[in-house]
Amino acid sequence: MKERAGILAGAAAAAEGARPFAERLLYDDELQENIRTFLESARKIYEELSGDSPDRIAARLWDDDKLRRRVEEAVHAAQEGSLRLRGERVRKGGGKLRKLVFVLAVVVAFLMLNPKTGPEARQTARNIYHYVTSGE
Repeated sequence: MKERAGILAGAAAAAEGARPFAERLLYDDELQENIRTFLESARKIYEELSGDSPDRIAARLWDDDKLRRRVEEAVHAAQEGSLRLRGERVRKGGGKLRKLVFVLAVVVAFLMLNPKTGPEARQTARNIYHYVTSGE
């Protein structure tokens, strides 16, 4: 019986800890818009890049302003939504370097984890790593 009471107390504590997050998800219209924007942008990006090779994806991200804006929009929505979910203040503007680093991380993750581009991207990364570490 004590064990059951401990489990119930732990569940109640977990539910109470999750309550602020659930309330923000339910009632914060701007957070909901951030989530909607992120998912829509990510879906469009995936549809545009899903059949391309890693080299082609990198070239398109470098040359295609429309695609780059879509990636930046998804990054901004994810960052702002994350802040809102944690209850932190959302600052407007600034943070260009952090956005750039985040965009690069998203692109690398996409290239490495996508089933179509992953093997080639990982092999390219290995070749670059071996070239850099060998000092040639």
